[in-house]
Amino acid sequence: MFTGRGCEGSRPISDRGVRTTGMLAAAATLAAGAVITLNAGAPAPTAVADPSTPATTSSSAKPQFPSDDQGFLNSAARCDGGQTPLMFGRTSRSLVAVCVGPDGQLEYRGVRLSDEAGLTMAASRSADGAIVATNDDVTYSITPQALLVSEGDNVLYRDTWVEYKKPRFAESSTSASTSSSASTSATTSAASSTPTTTSPTVSTTTVTLKPTG
Repeated sequence: MFTGRGCEGSRPISDRGVRTTGMLAAAATLAAGAVITLNAGAPAPTAVADPSTPATTSSSAKPQFPSDDQGFLNSAARCDGGQTPLMFGRTSRSLVAVCVGPDGQLEYRGVRLSDEAGLTMAASRSADGAIVATNDDVTYSITPQALLVSEGDNVLYRDTWVEYKKPRFAESSTSASTSSSASTSATTSAASSTPTTTSPTVSTTTVTLKPTG
């Protein structure tokens, strides 16, 4: 009886062990599910740019107002083929070119950037060396520093140059002209200072004597 009861009494103990193991497994499964659920609800990590990495810019960007030795391309602020550009430049509101014709006449060529309206007129040099052009009582004065637009004594605006170019051949032409003028002046001065010698004029008179007898 002891053996039989012992065998029968061991079954409940074994069943309790199985149930305990099952409960532990179920608890582990629930815990794992909770972890997975929490991880699923967490936001995905976002990539953050390295602040030490410098930003790269394209070096192949085209200039906004391309130009060559004659002035601005596809613009009225440009000298013709028979003209020599004396200067051309750009302000915040205008494109300007000053051209020299075959006869030496200066010509102002301007473009207003707001509506691309062009203006071409004769120009000249003032006593202080500025290039001056006048249209309907409005005077445009150009220096290497700025474009000054005025009406009488009233200054309409004074714009400094964003871009100012003076072609080299224009500079060399001006320099050569100045050198030639200086050389001519020096030659004239030397010629005028050279003393003039005049040879004395000797007149002779022939007297013929006739014998008397």
